[in-house]
Amino acid sequence: MRLRLFVPLLLIVLVSSCGPSSETTATITPDPTPTLSQPGINTTSVPDPGPAAQSYLDAWKDEDYSLMYSMLTSISQDAILADDFEQFYRGIASEAALSDINYEILSSLVLDPTSAQVSFRTLLESVLVGELQRDTLMNLTLEDGDWRVQWDDALVLPELAGGNYLGMERYIPSRANIYDREGHALVAQADATAIGLRPAIIDPGQEEDLFTVLTRLTGLSSETILAKYENFPVGADWYLPLGEVPADDIERRFGDLSGFSGLVLNPYKSRYYFEGGIAPHIVGYVSQIQAGEEEEYLRQGYRIDERVGQAGIEYYGEEYLSGKRGGALYLFNPQGEL
Repeated sequence: MRLRLFVPLLLIVLVSSCGPSSETTATITPDPTPTLSQPGINTTSVPDPGPAAQSYLDAWKDEDYSLMYSMLTSISQDAILADDFEQFYRGIASEAALSDINYEILSSLVLDPTSAQVSFRTLLESVLVGELQRDTLMNLTLEDGDWRVQWDDALVLPELAGGNYLGMERYIPSRANIYDREGHALVAQADATAIGLRPAIIDPGQEEDLFTVLTRLTGLSSETILAKYENFPVGADWYLPLGEVPADDIERRFGDLSGFSGLVLNPYKSRYYFEGGIAPHIVGYVSQIQAGEEEEYLRQGYRIDERVGQAGIEYYGEEYLSGKRGGALYLFNPQGEL
């Protein structure tokens, strides 16, 4: 038992006596065991596609086509130019004579992290055929964190898919007459005849009698007619317009008129201003729809070849004088078939 106790004591003495000084203590510190932090999991939710669809439809309602185009997917923008995109929407609005555009979002669905669908109902108001209501589906793609619209023709009306297009048949009433307070017509739709001359083939021996008849018909003096006539280049076979008269006046004098060479009579149905147009600065006049105004009038239900008021009562009373229009809207396939 003593021997077993002595050995460890001896070892202790030897270890102690080998040190350079009793004041020095050797310690061994083990390296710390490295530890890893727990991995974090961050999730990003897919944004709701509803607001993007609403912004697009709001822009359509406001007819802000540049904003609408900016919200299309890059593939859609590659497929259609901005000008063609705007012209498509403007063309639909003009052909269908749209006066208002409204919508209602019905539902939205995220299909996967990069695609979604929004169902909405369009309410298009036409001045010619009333309300057009359709349920439509909008497809969207997530690009750079934002939903963008996949454009196609059916976004306006589902029936337009595949290149189909609309055509409106417009029913145009006769323009209303304008009367004075005594009930006499100042302006009316009537059968009229445009009167003119072809100076190159007028018989000089008939000039005096011809000018006398024309003065009675048109109200122009012989001097005025002669001045117009003489200003034409010698030998030029041109047409010189002089005015228009009611068809009844032509019928009563047709026997006399038919004997004059160089006299040109062109019957037509027109808006006729009686007595040469009394107080033209008040009554005004009508003319063809001017360049740049076509879309405005088409949207109001007019036909492109109509005459509209440009001054006076004709202009300010346009809404009442032009009457109530109607129409029939047709759907055509790309081959132009109903």
